[in-house]
This record gives sequence, structure tokens and C-alpha cells, in this order.
Amino acid sequence: MSEKAKAFEVSVIVFREDSSFTALALEMDVRGYGSTPQAAIQDAITMLEAQVSFAVQRGHPESVWRRAEDKYWRMFEEVRRNQFVSEVSGSKAATDRLANMVPLPLLELKQGDAWIAARA
Repeated sequence: MSEKAKAFEVSVIVFREDSSFTALALEMDVRGYGSTPQAAIQDAITMLEAQVSFAVQRGHPESVWRRAEDKYWRMFEEVRRNQFVSEVSGSKAATDRLANMVPLPLLELKQGDAWIAARA
């Protein structure tokens, strides 16, 4: 069995919706939810792993790529810009919206001719 650690990054915007947070992976239009930004990101990672694993097992890894709506990409760019300005100017950044590249670590396990993606 061959094992190789792989990872790729996804653009994730986290924003508050009512009393909880939503984390949206923009390249795949996959959402996670939680009571904190970190919990929402973890939920999104779990959903991404399931989607990637299923797509790879079915032989259609390209099917995971589905672009989120443009309004979320614009939100991501705005929040990233604001985070940068806050960082270099020393001002306080907003905490109700976060934007970052989130690594999605994958461990590929080859079993026969079937590839299974699982979290490393």
C-alpha cells in the first residue's frame, strides 16, 4: 500500500448568520456551521473531506469544483483586504467576518485501483 501526504488550500470566508457562524469554501461551494468561527471551519473541513472522498471513490474528482456565488468572492476579497490593512496599520480587525486560505490535508491510500481520500 502506498501512502503519500497531500494537501491543498481552499479559500474560506467565515461570517455570522444570526447566532451562529458559516464557513464557506469558495472553490467548492461547501458550507460548515458552528457556534464559533473555528467550529464552523472544522465543520466545513469535515464536509469537504466527505465530498472529496466520495468524488474520488466514484472516479470523478473534478466534480468537487463548483464556484460559490460572486457575492461571496467579493466578500472574501473585502475581508482579506481589511485584514491586511488592520495587520499593517496595527488597528483592530473585525471579528464577525474572517477570510483565509485553509489547508485541507489529505492522505491518499491506494487499495487496489481505488483511491480513498481521508484526513491526515
